[in-house]
Amino acid sequence: MQVRVIRGTNQIGGCVTEITSSKKTKILIDYGENLDNDDVLEIDGLTKGNKSYDAVFITHSHGDHIGCINHILDDIPVYVEPISKRIYEITAKFTHKSIRKDTLDMEFEKSIQVKDIKVTAYLADHSAYNAAMLLIEADGKKVLHTGDFRGHGTKGYLIDKMIQKIGTVDLIVTEGTVLSRTDGTGKEIICQTEKELTKKATEIFKKYDQVFILQSGTNIDRITSFYESAVTSGKNFIEDLFTTSIVFSLDNLRIPNPETFNKVYTWIPPYYKNKIEFKEYVNPLEKYCSMYSYSNNKYAMLVKSSMISSIELLHNKNHITNACLIYSMWAGYQEDAKTKKFLEDTKKYNIKDIIYLHTSGHADYKTLKKLNKLKAKKVITIHTVDGNKLKEILDNVYIVNDNEGVNVI
Repeated sequence: MQVRVIRGTNQIGGCVTEITSSKKTKILIDYGENLDNDDVLEIDGLTKGNKSYDAVFITHSHGDHIGCINHILDDIPVYVEPISKRIYEITAKFTHKSIRKDTLDMEFEKSIQVKDIKVTAYLADHSAYNAAMLLIEADGKKVLHTGDFRGHGTKGYLIDKMIQKIGTVDLIVTEGTVLSRTDGTGKEIICQTEKELTKKATEIFKKYDQVFILQSGTNIDRITSFYESAVTSGKNFIEDLFTTSIVFSLDNLRIPNPETFNKVYTWIPPYYKNKIEFKEYVNPLEKYCSMYSYSNNKYAMLVKSSMISSIELLHNKNHITNACLIYSMWAGYQEDAKTKKFLEDTKKYNIKDIIYLHTSGHADYKTLKKLNKLKAKKVITIHTVDGNKLKEILDNVYIVNDNEGVNVI
């Protein structure tokens, strides 16, 4: 078996990994967008020419992992976990992108045989719901592709369970996102847990009457954390249309939604109300748009950078009196022009403070170290711009560049 990282040894996002067996069966793991642009990576036998790949497997619903699958040749099977596919379909609709419809279901811990290669998905803790790690077996060897994962979210225990089930592997392809990030002290990056974040959020919520929250609508752990903080501090919890659409698609009674949770409401920005293409999302949710949700002036509201007109409307109706905005995404996104303008514009509408409160969706040093338990003979890092740092954490790290083949021994 041979592993080749086509893209991703020196960048975060848009990683593409190829695995080939001795019998020339060839699969690809993830095929998404670059984080800084929508350029499509053209690959012979995948997006053009005669088919040379036997299957593509997608680890989760973030656009930098799934966002280009509509460019894959029609006769190449694409496997995606069903809920991840559903989440990305909604995301694509709201961001005006196309998405391949004819994908095949990938279920956790149910192996998929592609000729002489066997692929088994394991549920992972990540900021994307139902993210997967993939175990690839062929030629008597085992390769673990971690996808994006972490150990400090609400499902952080899964990394230990996965290691126990798999035992040992011959090679690991792991994400190393945090390797290039620093807290300025030179110490190892150890992320706060989602539970710790919830506690801090509750303290913030108690200080303000209105809390606006800028976060990813697909980060279900974070939605749940902020809902708990809102209820504890006596506030209604208002989700934007996109977030509620995602939540309703999950069929999970433990995730805050207006239908089954007290004090959960939906805000539908005016932009969507008269758009025919969004009626399938707007119509079922209009009954959850109660005036009470914000008229008592004690609420927490999820917002997007496109929603400044909604904030202005609330301000003009005197529904913003003692407010803050919590920024709960990677700090680097604040440099995006649209986000920067939104954050600046909120100050016009009586939002006194902007507070950064976030924890990473990626494995910190403590969690990465756990991969040593798999006793891999080689470890390759992707989804990073500083892969050399992995040598300080894991054994048998093998530094490669894009398009260099690595034999699994």
